[in-house]
Amino acid sequence: MLHYENKKIDPKKNILYGSTSGEEFIWFTTDQNKKYPVVVETIGITHPDKHYFIKRKHSDYFVLEYVVSGKGYVTCNDEEYEVNEDCIYLLQPGTQHHYGADKKNPYQKIWINFFSSVFGDIFAAYGLSDKVIFKNTGCKQYFDELLQIAQKSSDNEKVYLQISKVLFAITLTLAKQIADNSEVSTTANLVKNALDNCLYRKITVEELAKEINVSKSQMTREFKKHFGTSPYKYLLDKKLAIAKHLLVATNMRIKEISDRLGFSDEYYFSNLFKERVGSSPRDYRSKKR
Repeated sequence: MLHYENKKIDPKKNILYGSTSGEEFIWFTTDQNKKYPVVVETIGITHPDKHYFIKRKHSDYFVLEYVVSGKGYVTCNDEEYEVNEDCIYLLQPGTQHHYGADKKNPYQKIWINFFSSVFGDIFAAYGLSDKVIFKNTGCKQYFDELLQIAQKSSDNEKVYLQISKVLFAITLTLAKQIADNSEVSTTANLVKNALDNCLYRKITVEELAKEINVSKSQMTREFKKHFGTSPYKYLLDKKLAIAKHLLVATNMRIKEISDRLGFSDEYYFSNLFKERVGSSPRDYRSKKR
């Protein structure tokens, strides 16, 4: 396998790299005179490195990555996500995205970058095209298989059928997961709708449970089962996403944003924002602008 050597910015200045010293990959060759439904650019493995990240202003290909262990983050078209063990993230061509390792527990991941004239339609047909993160996928075997294929041959003409088979197996696994999760309980949906209506209110989980007439424990259990996070974290993540947008897109004062989102005061909001996002609201606004 190859290693990146002091590579920071590509010639087109489309991709910015953090540390990639812990990354191994295989470049694939292709006959430019022939057309394949899947053309692999690279397959590789990223070993834990707290300084690892990649930013693409405009992706030319599909990026499909499986988290083996540890934690990381993904930002795609201004939406932010956390990823951990057994997560997959799918980044479509044409997107602006940024992903990297958690500082305290950096992830290990296996990945494939590929071009395809058909998989955009396949992902759409199976309900995957509007999703970025898939949790608890059980797909490690497929990404191990991709590595094994790459190590045997890096010629697209020889491997595109094998690669297509594995990609289709991943697609069907994720599609089944979506179908299974679509049958969300009445309580979980009730809680989600209530939370979505509380984005501009100051409310506690206990108060919300009383409003919808369920116990706090039942509310938390059902919501976490179907949405993979607690009601408190879901609400907080939504509020912080709105705060980020307002900081960048408007000239609202930080106190105004804090008040609008129902935080107790500006100082609590600022401290919480810094704790969760990694920079103060003022620094975040300055950096993003």
